[in-house]
Amino acid sequence: MIAEEIDELRAALSRLTPAPSHDAVSPPQLQQIYTPEGHEAALDPERVLVVGGRGTGKSFWSATLLNDDTRTFVSQSYRRLNLDKCKVGLGFAGVDTDANGAPSREELDDLIETDGHEPEKVWRAVFLRAVSQFVPMGLPTMLRGPEGLVHWVEQDAARAQQYLRKADEALRVEGVRVVVLFDALDRLGRDWQQIRERTRALLLVTLALRTYKFIKPKIFLRVDQAEDAGVAAFPDASKLLSAGARVDLTWEHRDLFGLLYTLLANDVHAGNTFVKLVERATSIAIRDVFQIGLPAALKDSESAQAQVFVELAGPYMGASASKGRTYTWLHKHLADAYNRVSPRTFLEAVRQASLYRSSTADAGFAISPAGLRAGIQAASELRLRQLKEEYNWIDSVIEPLADQQVPCRAEDLYSRWQESGTIADISHSQGQYLEPIEFSEGDSNQPAAILKALLRIGVAERRADGRINIPDIYRVAAKMLRKGGVRPKR
Repeated sequence: MIAEEIDELRAALSRLTPAPSHDAVSPPQLQQIYTPEGHEAALDPERVLVVGGRGTGKSFWSATLLNDDTRTFVSQSYRRLNLDKCKVGLGFAGVDTDANGAPSREELDDLIETDGHEPEKVWRAVFLRAVSQFVPMGLPTMLRGPEGLVHWVEQDAARAQQYLRKADEALRVEGVRVVVLFDALDRLGRDWQQIRERTRALLLVTLALRTYKFIKPKIFLRVDQAEDAGVAAFPDASKLLSAGARVDLTWEHRDLFGLLYTLLANDVHAGNTFVKLVERATSIAIRDVFQIGLPAALKDSESAQAQVFVELAGPYMGASASKGRTYTWLHKHLADAYNRVSPRTFLEAVRQASLYRSSTADAGFAISPAGLRAGIQAASELRLRQLKEEYNWIDSVIEPLADQQVPCRAEDLYSRWQESGTIADISHSQGQYLEPIEFSEGDSNQPAAILKALLRIGVAERRADGRINIPDIYRVAAKMLRKGGVRPKR
């Protein structure tokens, strides 16, 4: 590439915006939307429960479904779902909404803790109010008070069901479905016990509503909530929470590069340069990515994607393939123990790689091998911050492991946790957050329970010889060591 092209592409890569965390009431820009084939099930109104970790897109897709413009936009990619014939209301999002919108956590406190309403009745009222935005039913507009909707529901459960049935029939006649979204359920209460009870009540009501044909609940849930035995402690919970019933939100290797290439093709300043690069590298013609998306030949073919990345970053991480090929090396070092990579982490790595400047020439590429290593360092820090948001106990577990070399024996980790008081820190959380699920399983060996938790969430992996390894995406920011691995920042 000539210098001008390199500068344009570096500038476009530096403008990638991986960090912002969407909420359900803040839709993404249309140019930011990429529609992987594997995410169709996550947007399907017939699939109730979508489970994903931090940064995998739960709130992104919630916001996309809730907004008329973005929902219409993705309906062109997922035509089978008929999303353009859906109306979407909000049941909960963990943020303040308009006067007749989803209740906030504080409103739930007033209704449940102060007024003494049963959580299930509250959720019934929330569903009714969300549906009544699209099917007039003459219901009370406020949730609280003696004239409020929750009290109205409690007075006559059969009447409340009858109103929903009539609404369902009206929607059938109209030929549309109403989807009621629930997101950010980790903000349902002040402590984990409240969150667990309110989540369980919502799932119970959702299970009862599965008989409706045109009123569809849609719940986006964290992985640890979906796997918490306390949340699932009701009959037939498996109909929602089992592996066959829920949708797990994941990103394949090709999906991440498809997202990257879509953002580059849509870049106002560098889009044309990138399109020419793709055609030069693969002979694949790209036409109007914003309207029709990437060609399938690039979206689905890892070999074609690799050819494009070679143009951006060169073929190898060193002088030959022995140091790794750039296309596979990046994903390998960003993946957790289950080979999962979040899009935010991936884009942050690429963005930081484009910003890296070495003293030696970059050999005509927008990204250098040294830049990719710097990108891993930055992405590891971002991913560990995301992990802390999801698992509040992780600080107490990770910090004592600095300078520990991996792979190592499990006993080496146990010793560090015992010496640093990790067990006491987690045990004394007093319900302020969800401790590792393994702590509630009655395991008296709590260091082993912590390791089981790390293995379960993909922060650790057990090698064939029994030793424990920490993938680079967590190891680097945790300042742990591995021979030949990407070095932590100092």
